[in-house]
Amino acid sequence: MLLIFMIFLLRPVFSIAGVDDAITYLKAQAQDSWITQALAAAGETTIANDHLKSVSGTLATDYAKAILAVATIGEDPAAFGNIDYVAKLKTYYANNQMGDDGLINDDMWSILALASIGEGASNEALKAKDFILDNQNADGGWGYSVGGDSDTNDTAAAIISLLEAGVSETDAVIINAVSFLRSVQNADGGFGWTQGSNSDSGSDAWVICALNKLSVQPASWEKNGHNPVSHLESLQDTDGGYWWVAPGASDYNNKAMTTYAVIALSGKSFPVAYYLGDSLPAPGEYRLRVEGELSAICDISIYGDNALDLLINAADECAYTYNIEDTSYGPYLNQINNEAAEGMNGWLYFVNSVSPTVGSADYDLSEGDEVLFYYGEWGWSPVRLVIDKEIIDSGQSVNAAAEYFQDSQWKALEGAVIKGGSENYIADSAGTVIITLPDGFYSLYAEKDGFVRSNTEDLTVGDGIAQNISMTIEIEQGAIPNVASESLIFEVSPGQLDFGKTQPGQASVQTVILSNSGTVSLDITALVNGDQVFIDNTKINNNPWNQYQENLEGSANKETEVNVAIPENYTGSGVKIGELIFWAMPK
Repeated sequence: MLLIFMIFLLRPVFSIAGVDDAITYLKAQAQDSWITQALAAAGETTIANDHLKSVSGTLATDYAKAILAVATIGEDPAAFGNIDYVAKLKTYYANNQMGDDGLINDDMWSILALASIGEGASNEALKAKDFILDNQNADGGWGYSVGGDSDTNDTAAAIISLLEAGVSETDAVIINAVSFLRSVQNADGGFGWTQGSNSDSGSDAWVICALNKLSVQPASWEKNGHNPVSHLESLQDTDGGYWWVAPGASDYNNKAMTTYAVIALSGKSFPVAYYLGDSLPAPGEYRLRVEGELSAICDISIYGDNALDLLINAADECAYTYNIEDTSYGPYLNQINNEAAEGMNGWLYFVNSVSPTVGSADYDLSEGDEVLFYYGEWGWSPVRLVIDKEIIDSGQSVNAAAEYFQDSQWKALEGAVIKGGSENYIADSAGTVIITLPDGFYSLYAEKDGFVRSNTEDLTVGDGIAQNISMTIEIEQGAIPNVASESLIFEVSPGQLDFGKTQPGQASVQTVILSNSGTVSLDITALVNGDQVFIDNTKINNNPWNQYQENLEGSANKETEVNVAIPENYTGSGVKIGELIFWAMPK
């Protein structure tokens, strides 16, 4: 029997008639980090960014908001501006918290900034989370500073940052914070800075953003027939901007809160978007991951028009087989390799961690979509693993966090097994572990019964006996003569592979000689870093580099073939730089 499941996703629904006018208003203002985030939240794709290239400040929040803004435009906050904004933010870590140890607000925004670049499990973020938890007031709220009275804006920001840091919405900390917000709602449905103060657009927006993060309909928070959305909308002026308070209510009235209002009314929260670094696909490509019952099968950027296209197009690159049946409901994927649909288990898929309501052949992809196929049961949640470092010295530890996606947010996965080498680590109630491993190269991932296995994170510990080889390739669009492999430049002694000029549809091959001059047998694996063209298209001895494994006896040499094949529909050009690391461990 073929069962058809219909899923109805509950998302915040808003009247956004005024948001278009607000976007026009914001574009006419001097651009800053908040406006950038607001435009991105509203779905704008062409966003000015020159103002983000030269950011300086004296506060942790100056760099936190710059990181959040740069992440929304898909750029690397560590390399986009005149300095490394991430490194600069981390210089504010002191006394087990971020920024001024008399303030709490800077810890909230530091967490969100670090989470936006995949460093939510960094030591700085974890300590900032603990600092926020330690400074919750008895009424359930937070103030801007340590010991300060609770206010709506900082309480909302605390809720958002703690949820991002893995605290469950069912945790007493969050429940008490939400109760505080509900207790200070005004009769007009809106919120003021503190209990008894007049409702203002900034406070409305922060509370709405917190409710968005909690997947709660802000319009459901009614009081006397009013709610925070209706109150916020009542403050919009004819030019699209949102007044701070009702016109005439204050001599200091302004429209600076428009950015927050747009983010809130667009159904968004913070971070507005995430920067995923090297895992970002090239233009026209989409990220595909395939997780089998016992192991990962594929993780690649690939071209395709729909979700099923990606799976088909990646088969050769990831060396798997598949079977698709034609049914009255459309194409049905029933097997990958030797794992066939049986009983309650079958091949299911997610897009951006959400299970679509249509079959994979009918899901037309949009820019930024990430597709995950997995073998398992209906209703499982996807898991992600985040580590705070990829390369550490001997004896150092790495912080790791396991999270699962549910109700539009990532949550801590307590009890997840994080595997590294021969060691297993069990995640605590916050989904975190501290991992200490001997020198070597490790592929870490998290799993738990009833959940989809996580992504794999590569970790290098110590110097060991790794051999690093830089790689270059120049891709030319247009007709050029075929280049014979013997004309390509290969230099062992500075350790460089130059694949020369290569067109889309062509492959270039180089040979590396691996030498073991010792007496102990070595197990050799490989890691490719650098430009995505190398990460996705490098093969070693005709196998994807992440599947390469070689045994090399003592006092032996072995020729190893390195192949880079440029896909026919690759649209990039110019010189690309990568690094190939061979990691040898005693057998």
